[in-house]
Amino acid sequence: MKRNITIKEPLLLLACLCSLNLTAQEVWNVDRCMAYAVDHNRTVKQRNLEADNYRLERMKAIGQFLPGVSGGVSAQYNFGRSVDPETNTYKSESTFNNGYSMEASISIFRGGSLINQVRKSKANLLLGKAALQEARDNTALETFQAYIDALYYYGTTRLARQKLAESDSLLYKTHRQEELGLKGMADVAQMEAQQATDAYNLTHQHNLYETAMLTLKQKMNFPSEDSLILDTCLLEQSAFDQIQLATEQAEEVFRLALTYNPTLKQAEMQKYAAKMDRKISWSSVVPSITFYGGISSSYYKELHKTGYPQFSTQFENNFGSYFGISMSIPIFNRLSGIANMRQARNNYRIATEQYEAQKEELQKLVQQAVQDREGYLKESIQMEKKVASDSLAYHVTRRKYEEGLMTSLDVQNNAATLLESQTGLLQSKLTYLMKCRLVDYYKGQDIIRTKE
Repeated sequence: MKRNITIKEPLLLLACLCSLNLTAQEVWNVDRCMAYAVDHNRTVKQRNLEADNYRLERMKAIGQFLPGVSGGVSAQYNFGRSVDPETNTYKSESTFNNGYSMEASISIFRGGSLINQVRKSKANLLLGKAALQEARDNTALETFQAYIDALYYYGTTRLARQKLAESDSLLYKTHRQEELGLKGMADVAQMEAQQATDAYNLTHQHNLYETAMLTLKQKMNFPSEDSLILDTCLLEQSAFDQIQLATEQAEEVFRLALTYNPTLKQAEMQKYAAKMDRKISWSSVVPSITFYGGISSSYYKELHKTGYPQFSTQFENNFGSYFGISMSIPIFNRLSGIANMRQARNNYRIATEQYEAQKEELQKLVQQAVQDREGYLKESIQMEKKVASDSLAYHVTRRKYEEGLMTSLDVQNNAATLLESQTGLLQSKLTYLMKCRLVDYYKGQDIIRTKE
């Protein structure tokens, strides 16, 4: 019978497809989780504000080369005996004085402290940017680790569910065989115990997965009451599909890390800033020269008297200007100058030692990351082969058990061996991916990869 298709059915189908598309868009991969965590991390926001303060400090350091200008206005009423500004003699009259002044000054020489302040502010600005980048990277790496942990427990939960389904099926068949007289009560009891163990393991793995998801949400600063669906495509890929060909050695990776690592960059800038502080401390024992100049004018009137020139006339007649150069020579400052120089020298040496220590620590981290990457790659390849062998052995043992050629204990041992191999493969495969991302990070690549 021919069936007429109404307009509502295509619209309903289209709505269903759109709904599926929206649902698919809610899947969060590791890069999206890291980007969200960085955008909502409070430490990153604090480092961003600190970097802005460093930019303002640099602006202030550059402003020291510009002249400083100040102005003043004064108004004074005198009652009783006071000095007449016209005759410069004392008079007992009530008077009103009004003065105006403006002065500018600029430092000509301060022992090199001005230029060194600018250099230090530039180093601090780079330090602030490196600290901001370090906070971003640490947040992303911590989120990456939490994501891998959650994905691992998702995989173990799925394996536990499959194991429980196998146990349920085998228990049912054992019951049927016991009813037919092919199996004994001991076999049934053994299978029931195994089924109970697998049910407990599923509950335990699910609890671990929920805990890992809560940790991931906390790292991301994600609302705990909202659902977060992880991208599980990594669990479906073979270890051979995830191999990233890399021929660089630890020395080459370390050489790149010396340039790009934000933690080492901070130590380097702290060392340079301490060097500038050491040079700035020398200015406390050398003379400083300042050039200054200004203008002034005033207005004077005796109260209750008339006949004084107008304000504009007095302002023009009393207008004056001046300029000069002053030199300040430190003679004795209670030994603070020498003490400041020695403290600055010690701080520079401390910063140098911290930089070298950070470089050594970075080298150890790079070597460990490269070694772990190669090690987990080999483990993943071997574990994948072992899983294939254990899976074959388990299915053969189960088939023989159903035929009465194997005991229930043999089936349990082979099933436990297979589950252990699958769990080990899952862990080594996910850890290998994380180590690859970590090595690439040390090479200067962005920890968060966005699709072009």
